[in-house]
Amino acid sequence: MLLSSMAVSNGTSRKFELTSDFTEPNESAAVEDATIEKVWVEHDVKVDGKKGMRIHTSFTVKNNQNVVCTLVAHFYTREGAQLKGADLQGDYSTSDGHVVTYVKVTPRFSSTRYSDKTLFIPYREFHITTPGLYLLKFIVFLERYDQGDQILARSAEFNFKYTKS
Repeated sequence: MLLSSMAVSNGTSRKFELTSDFTEPNESAAVEDATIEKVWVEHDVKVDGKKGMRIHTSFTVKNNQNVVCTLVAHFYTREGAQLKGADLQGDYSTSDGHVVTYVKVTPRFSSTRYSDKTLFIPYREFHITTPGLYLLKFIVFLERYDQGDQILARSAEFNFKYTKS
């Protein structure tokens, strides 16, 4: 079952939820060090005057006490091509130019649960200029960099529709 959402033109916020039934197994870590339990989205949210979407996550991290980790959402076309970002020095682009949003977390305990950690992406960071309906998706990753960009957990794909007017 795929969940989809569409921006609402009247400025209201709509939530969509992805539960752990759709979370893919964590294959990259020898021991399951993290689990992304749930992902849900609010559309047409304004932060610092920028309209975008807020991605909510709940997840548990184990065996990473006091280690800086990154919760990051990577954005793609529905076909799987990474969205390109124009601003390589910006907060919403990787060093090779792909659209992301992220937040650093440092678990304080040997097993730490985050019940609602949020990410925000302004719609303008998609760098879509031609009006129309676009089928997009994102995947949330929890990563740790001190051991060679280790992926601790990965969510399932979250499909959504973006309308550029």
